[in-house]
Amino acid sequence: MAGLMRRAAAARPPREEPSMSIASRPATSCPSRGAGLGIAAALLAAVVWGGALAMTRLGVAGPGRLGPADIALLRFTAPALLLLPVLLRALPRLRQVSPWLLAALLAGGGAPFVLVAGAGLRHAGAAEAGALLPGTVPLCVAVVSVLFGERLGLRRLAGLALIAAAVLAVAGPSALDGFAEAGTGHMLLLAAALLASLYTVGLRRAGIGAWEAAAFVSAGSVLALVPLYLLAGPALPAAPWDMLALQALFQGGASGLLAPVAFALAVTRLGAARAAAFGGLSPGIAALFGFALLGETPALLPVVAVLAAGLGVALVNWQPRAAAATT
Repeated sequence: MAGLMRRAAAARPPREEPSMSIASRPATSCPSRGAGLGIAAALLAAVVWGGALAMTRLGVAGPGRLGPADIALLRFTAPALLLLPVLLRALPRLRQVSPWLLAALLAGGGAPFVLVAGAGLRHAGAAEAGALLPGTVPLCVAVVSVLFGERLGLRRLAGLALIAAAVLAVAGPSALDGFAEAGTGHMLLLAAALLASLYTVGLRRAGIGAWEAAAFVSAGSVLALVPLYLLAGPALPAAPWDMLALQALFQGGASGLLAPVAFALAVTRLGAARAAAFGGLSPGIAALFGFALLGETPALLPVVAVLAAGLGVALVNWQPRAAAATT
């Protein structure tokens, strides 16, 4: 009998100790880390592009008197050269993307956007541009997202309403005055915001990586811009060299390379609507850069608009902890 019990015990499979395998570990931390990385990338893009508004205003309305085409060439030439190997490797994937999506990426993130925004910044201050251009993008993206079937909760709608109020606070007075010189700049900036919303939605739907998108937009902008630029006559040789160096460093390095990659990462991690909402922080950043670079002191109304836009961004992106763990 004892022998039978020993043989039965020997045949019994060994008891497995409980372990925390990769599959059994809680997965709630991974989405939060991904969302945190997306928020950090969106904040970086907002800071750079807010500063780019003041830097572009300094170039087109400052002592250097650069044209929008000069700013666009400085912004895209260096990234196009640096990312050329990335573009060559990405060509097979880009051929699979719809031509309409590629056109949206190029128009909203490339030379057309910079040309329209640069023309608007000749007539409008940096703080006004900050409230109008990046502030309007979340609204346009939200409308397009709803058309594609996305549902917006009450909190996000309230945040978007605050952003819309900030835009109206800046653009409304010029509209009531019959669109004088500042009103022309406001309309151009709103048109640039519409282009930027096409880039945001197109980036999400194209399914290409951050570096691939930056490489395509930069190279396509240079190819489209250089022939027109040479025919019109370049203004770069007549500009001061210190201005050219400053613009080339910020426009080409930070605004043309770093910010697009960061924003593409934010769109991948957060979605188009939430990533675009961080543009509502750019008004305050643009106002700070405008004061530092141009000595522009914003009036009370743009300051209130900046605060309202920042609160709107917080409402659009705030999620309860339980909901964030499931997204």
